[in-house]
Formats: sequence, structure tokens, C-alpha cells
Amino acid sequence: MKLSIINGSQRRGSQSGRVAEFIKAQSHSFSDVEVIELAEYALPFWDGDSRESKGEDWAIIEAKLSASDAYALITPEWSGMATPMLKQLLMNASVPVTGHKPALLVSVSSGGNGVYPLSELMISGNKNNKMVFIPANVIVRNVEDMLHPVEGSALSSRDSAIRARLIESVSLLGRYAELLLPMRSYQDPYGFGM
Repeated sequence: MKLSIINGSQRRGSQSGRVAEFIKAQSHSFSDVEVIELAEYALPFWDGDSRESKGEDWAIIEAKLSASDAYALITPEWSGMATPMLKQLLMNASVPVTGHKPALLVSVSSGGNGVYPLSELMISGNKNNKMVFIPANVIVRNVEDMLHPVEGSALSSRDSAIRARLIESVSLLGRYAELLLPMRSYQDPYGFGM
């Protein structure tokens, strides 16, 4: 089973990237794990029609998504929203590539919020690509203080709690990936919703 962890930050060396690496280290229920850093790709705004307008890098990303059995989508909170790059990826994705594959949503905030990007993604992020957002999501608040390489009793209770939440959520994602395998052959007659 392959997991693609998608860092939706448009900045290189981001806090979201550090969260992605923590998730990768905890992804024991997957035999293959890859972090896709969207900041390394050019994803122009799609014109809603032509495949060419998705940009030259889309074919690379699409192949990675196609080879995956599950996704962890990480977005920093920018002005209370998910990043444009992650939303563009979700708009570009299609049912044959991502349909009926589970996804864990993770929001990263430098402050105490982070809920709005999750709400935004849950409302419409999987409408046409048919990803299955699992009923677990994680908000890493005050990210600058969380998930650093610290052991045992040196961890704060909040850091320890978010680590446990991420570990359990990734494990649950693995279960969903196994259970949804038979759904991949489903041919939805309503490609753009009912």
C-alpha cells in the first residue's frame, strides 16, 4: 500500500513540510510512503477545460497520485483558508486517479486556529475527484512548538497529544485504504455529482 503525503504549502522549508516528515515517520501501515512538496512544482491555475492549462508538471503529480492508495493532505492556514496550490491540485485531480481513495486532512496553524481550512476542504475539496475524506482530521496548532525531535518526558502534554492523534489517524487511514480497495472498480455514472 502506498501513501502520498501532500504538503500544500507553497513555501520551501515550511512548517507543513516538517509535519509531513513526522507523518511519514509514523506511516507504519503503508509499505511505500512519499512526500509530495507542491512548492517544487509549477501548477498554474486551470482554466476549467483544457488539460494543457494544468501545466507541464501536472503529469508528474498525476502519476504519483495514480500510484497511491491513500493521501494525507496538509495545508497551512493562510488568512483562514487552505492554500491555492492545494486547492488547485484537488481541482486538477480526476476520478480515475483519486476516486474512492481515502484522504486524511491535516491543517497547520502558527496560532490557535486552523479549523477553517479543514471546513473549506470538506465542503468542496472532493466533489469532482471523489477522494474519500476519512472521519478523522488533525489540526496542528502552534506548529512552531510541536513535533520537534524531543523524547519522552520532555514533550509537553499538547505535543504528546497531537503526536498520538496523528499516529492514530494515519493508522486509521491505512485501514480505510485496505477497505476501499474494492471500490476502485466502481464506475460512477454521475462524474460531477448528483
